[in-house]
This record gives sequence, C-alpha cells and structure tokens, in this order.
Amino acid sequence: MVTRYHPLLMIHAFAPNHQATAKLFSGTTRLKDSIWNDVRQQPTLPANRQHDTASVSDSTTQLQQCIQKVLTLLDDRAIVLTRCANFAAALRDATAMQEISPFQRAAMHICNKGLSVVNVNDPGYSTLQEAKTVAMQRDTCRIDFISQLPPEIVTDVLFPMLLGDGGILDGKKPCDVLDVSKTWFDLVVQTCGGGLHFKIADRYSLAQVIRYAQYTETIEIKSTSQGLRLFHFFHRANLCSLRDLEIKGLTARASVDHVVSSLKFVSNTLTHLTIWRTPYEPLVPLERFTGRATPEPSLRLAEIFLNCPHLVTLDIIYEFDIDFSAVSSAITWQHLIMLSLNCRKGSIYNGQFLDILKRFPSLKKIVLNPFTQTQPMALIQLYCPSIGDLELTTTGPGGLEKVSLSGDSENGDIWMDMCSMLQQHHNTLVHLELNLDYSGNNEHEAFNLEFPCLKILTLGRFDSKNACFGWWIMGKAPFLEKLSITTWAIESYRTIADFTPSPTLRKLVISFHATNTREYPTVIERYLNQFTQQKEKSSLKDLKICCDRNAGITATDAAAICSLKNLQHLAISSPLWSQSEMVHFAKMLVEGCQYLTSLELTHKVPSAYTIILLQRLQHLQYLALRVGSSTDYRDLLDAFGMFSQLKFVRILPAGNSTFARCLKSCRPDIQVSSGRVYQNYF
Repeated sequence: MVTRYHPLLMIHAFAPNHQATAKLFSGTTRLKDSIWNDVRQQPTLPANRQHDTASVSDSTTQLQQCIQKVLTLLDDRAIVLTRCANFAAALRDATAMQEISPFQRAAMHICNKGLSVVNVNDPGYSTLQEAKTVAMQRDTCRIDFISQLPPEIVTDVLFPMLLGDGGILDGKKPCDVLDVSKTWFDLVVQTCGGGLHFKIADRYSLAQVIRYAQYTETIEIKSTSQGLRLFHFFHRANLCSLRDLEIKGLTARASVDHVVSSLKFVSNTLTHLTIWRTPYEPLVPLERFTGRATPEPSLRLAEIFLNCPHLVTLDIIYEFDIDFSAVSSAITWQHLIMLSLNCRKGSIYNGQFLDILKRFPSLKKIVLNPFTQTQPMALIQLYCPSIGDLELTTTGPGGLEKVSLSGDSENGDIWMDMCSMLQQHHNTLVHLELNLDYSGNNEHEAFNLEFPCLKILTLGRFDSKNACFGWWIMGKAPFLEKLSITTWAIESYRTIADFTPSPTLRKLVISFHATNTREYPTVIERYLNQFTQQKEKSSLKDLKICCDRNAGITATDAAAICSLKNLQHLAISSPLWSQSEMVHFAKMLVEGCQYLTSLELTHKVPSAYTIILLQRLQHLQYLALRVGSSTDYRDLLDAFGMFSQLKFVRILPAGNSTFARCLKSCRPDIQVSSGRVYQNYF
C-alpha cells in the first residue's frame, strides 16, 4: 500500500539544497516508531482458537481499512483546504497523514539497510535499488499548486506570507523561496513590486545580495560600522536595476569619501538616495573627553550629484557641504524634485540656499535644518518657483501652498519673518503648519489676513510664556477641513475656544500635554461643544485625541466627545484611563455617537465588557485596540464572537501576534492584523 502525500507538505522542499526538506521530515515518525505500526499488524495468538483467530484477523483487516479511509479523507480535505487558501489547516492534515503512515520514508530506510548487507553481484541487488528509487520518487513527488491558484491570492496573500517583513529580504538569511523554480522567483519579484528589496546588516549579508544583484531594486544598509566596504561591494555587484539606496547607519568614523565615490557604480539607475547618521552614536562630542577637536567629515553634495546625475530625491541626516564652486555654473540637475538636508552642526546660509535654488530648478519640496535665511520667499520666486514643500515648503505657480515652520522662543524675531510670508502668500496657502511662539501684540497687519484656500492647519507652541503664533488664523479660514492643535496652544490664548468652527471642518486632532494650569480642560470642552451648537449639521466626522503620559481626558471632556453625534471615525489615546473610566466612556459613546464606523483605543487594554458595550454601535466596522502580551484574552475572544458587524481589527502592539491568530481562528470573516494604526481610517 502506498500513501499519497498532499503537495502543500512539500512547499519547503522545492529548493535544490533540500535543507528545508530535511527539517520538514526531521519530526516524521518512522514506521518502527509509529503508534499505528503495532495495531495494524496481525497479532500472534499463543492460544490458537479457530473462531478467535478469524475474529482477530477480520478486526485487523477492518482496522487497516479504517486507517486507509482516514488517510483518504485527510488527503481529500487537505486538497479542498488548499483550494480555499486555508494553508495552515491543509498543512496540519498533511502532517497528520505522515505521522499515521510514513511508508515511503520507511521503505527507503529498509532498502538502505538491505543494500548495505547484500553483495553488489547478488541478483537481488538491482531489485533493491529499483525499490529504493521508486520509494524516493514517491517521497519527492511535487505538484505545482501555485499555478492553480488565482493570481491575486499568490501575489497578495501567499508570497507576502512566505516572505514576511513587508517583502524585505534579509541578506544574512537564505531565502529558500527564491530557489524553488524560475516561476516562483518571477512571482516573488512581481510580489515585491518588480524588484527585490534587501536589507544589509554587515559584510556577511553581501553574498546573497550579489547573487541576486541584477534583480535588486532597493537596498537598505543598516550600518557602515560592521566591516562593510561599500566601494568593493558596488564594484563587484551587478546592480543594474538599483533605484533606491538607503544608508541609515553612517557613522562618524566611516570614510565619507569612500561612500560617495562608491555611488558612481550605480549612477545610471539610482534615483532615490537616503543617507542618515547612525542613531546609536553619542551626541556628546569626542573632544569633551579627549580635549582634542576631531573634525567631522562632510558629505559633499556636488560629488554626490556628479556621481548620481539622475537623482529624483535626496534625504541626508549628516554633516554636509554645499559647495558647487568647482562645478561649472551651467551644470544643473533637472531631475531632483525633493531635497532634505539635516545636520547637527552648522547652518545653511543665504548664499548656500541660493546655490541650491539655482542648481535644482525643478525642486518641489525642500527641507533645510537648521536654516538662517531671513527672506527666502523672494529667492524662491526668482530661482525656483516650482517649490512645493518648504520646511520650508510646496508652491504652485502663483504662490506658496504649503508652509511648515518651527522655531523656539530663542529665535525671537522669526515670527516677524513669518508674518511677511503670510502677507505674501495668504491667498494661495492650502496647508499651514506652525510651531512658533508669538511675542508681538494683536495689532499686527497679519491679524487681518484672510486665508480663502487654507484647508489644513496645524498649530503648536513651545512651552514658554508667549502665545501661540497663528492662533487667529482659525477664525480667518472659512474653508478649513483639518485642524491639529495642542493644549499648550489653546492654553496660551484661551479665546481660541470661542472661535466658531468652520462649517467645512471634517477632521480635528487635539494633542493633550501636561500643563500647570487646570483651566485648559474646560477650554477644550467649550471648544468641542461649539460643534454641537452649530445651526447647520456639523461636518466634523473624524476626531483624534492624543495624550502624553502625564495628561488625561477628564469626565467632562469625554462627555463633550460623546456629544458629537455625527462622528464616524474616533481615535483616543489616554494612558491615564482606568478600566472603570473606559467602561463609562463606552456607555456614553454608544448613546451619543451611533454612526461610528471606526474606533481606535490605542493606549489601554479594554475589558471584555467594554467590547460587549461597543457591539451596540451597529455601523462600527473597524476597531483598533491594545492587547498586552500578558493579557488573559479568553473573555475578549468570546466578546468578539458576537461582534457581527466588524470587518477589520488591528491589534497593538505589533509584536503581539498570539491574540491576532486566536481571533482569526474564531472569526475567520474578520481581517485581523497587528501593527500601527490603519492609516486609511484616520
């Protein structure tokens, strides 16, 4: 009798090196160890009675037939489970078949034992060899079930599951999936978006990347301090498809010139380059301890662009040198649309800023930190009118559309420059982010400016004695759609709470920070109540409340939140909440916000009773919640069993996958994932 084995069990065995195959069969029970071996054999009967002998023989035969029936049913069910994409259950059935009837492995074992004792000249030797060959062929039988699955299942479900980590391959670990067959390899490349994405941790990661170099589109280098020799690596590897290079661990001890010169080997294809300082280096300078100042090397932008003329984006967090004097003034780089330059020391001055604008005329986004240009707007309009994001910002043909500016109170006059900028661009601004202190009076001309195009406004403030710059803009933007504000900003000028919200405001984000005053909770309550008092139906649909570790949501704040009857998306992070407060909030929520479709409770583990209460939200389809690794979640699972309207659940934090697996098992109709909050909902 030969037992069939379902092909899913062989999924790891396609690779030529069969390492995975050996691992797969390492736990397989051999025939002599199988619990079924003894029960299926005809027992020896010392007291031989004709009637009993026949009865035992018939029972043994029926038992053998029963076991074979079990094997057949398991095999049939595994095939159906595979077609239905329940691979875990199919693999479980196939493993059970092996444990019940491991005949091919046993046959090879017996043949090997026989071949070791039979003379090669014996006539039966060839018969043994043939028997062993047949057993091996049956044992290594493979069926290509991949081609029988729908393409979207293969590329969107199966291969992402096999690859893991978002399709990012670890150069240090062999990826057997790439060695199965050319068809599998092509599907992996297709799953990864047309090119492989490797992460490199040290020199031991290079061999596999070099092997697949011509198919590699993205490389992420974690550190340059582990013996990596980038020049020799790029010279040796045929990285003819490399588009994106991320070096996120450049140390101060690294040879910066060596790194920059190595880029010439990928100059024809590289379009996106990221070079960041390693986050593990101490911020305290070495000279503090040695008494000697060690000059830190700088990345020379001119050499980077001479080596990589096709760059579209460049993101640097490292010391850099903006000096194009050695390059002809006629040379410009037209492809670059995003430039981000950040360093710990030094600053970008007027002349350097002008050089950037002249050399990169197609820029749409520029981030410069630190920046000391006092009047950048005139230069931008003259040399680079296409700029779209200045952190500084984003511009259209008529003026700036996005401004993001942050500065502390030590730069006391920065708000004056910002006022000039607002006077020039208030009619075109669409997106405005301000984190500035304001020490002027309320008579400035900027207070009378209207912002007819402004849709997104973010207001913050450093914890100082001054007011929040731009607080008055809330009342001057009639078409505002999203507002983000901190309690520090509200506290700095409490009349903010009395502004009538724009009738078009759809999203509101409030960041709670600990403060010395006890008045701000009532101010926030007063502002939220403005939405319930609007004459027309409130357009506010999304609300996000974020609290730091020392701030919390009061009972009156919670009541104000639950009075927003038209809310559809709500996200709350309140670390100081107790279980009783969360239950009380859930009771108010189901009464006041009956149209919620998504809810995020991201800082406290809700009780099963809280989940049961939330079941009354009939439109709720998405829920994000925190489940700790030590949480006893049996009651939670029971509560989710009756949550019929849910379609998507996200478990936080990302490392806790046990609850996610259990929830998938008891609610296969729900999409369950673990990780950060689902961005499509808020």
